[in-house]
Amino acid sequence: MASGGVQRSRILHYSPTDAAAQGNALNRRKRYALAVLAAITLITPIIETLVTGRVEPFSNFDLGGSFLSLLPIYWWYHLDKDETGYRAGPLLNVGVAALAIVALPVYFVRSRGWKRGGVICLYALGVLGVLYLLETLGEFIGEAVSVVT
Repeated sequence: MASGGVQRSRILHYSPTDAAAQGNALNRRKRYALAVLAAITLITPIIETLVTGRVEPFSNFDLGGSFLSLLPIYWWYHLDKDETGYRAGPLLNVGVAALAIVALPVYFVRSRGWKRGGVICLYALGVLGVLYLLETLGEFIGEAVSVVT
């Protein structure tokens, strides 16, 4: 407090480098979320092949991997929501957790507009393609490891 009991307003110094550092940290956490998603997608078929000898659709391992994949997907969504400043309602939050393939494109368009949201949807399709390739690679690795052992 200043003399006379009057409190001074505190002026905070804004530095563009501080904002850039915060943005880099946020982008790094978003990349971590995607890396965790990729690791789950790759490792799940390897473990299934080592345990059961083959990969089956809708098996317990597949369902478990899908459930585990929801965590990094929601983590990424939460970080992106903070970055864009978008205030999503509870229905969209639950939708991302329950049916991400439908809710994420809705979020992309609502948070960025039609043009940028459409471009982000194309990027998301690319990510889905990479995840499919990682799952296939995991199957091949699991088969190769099970043949060796």
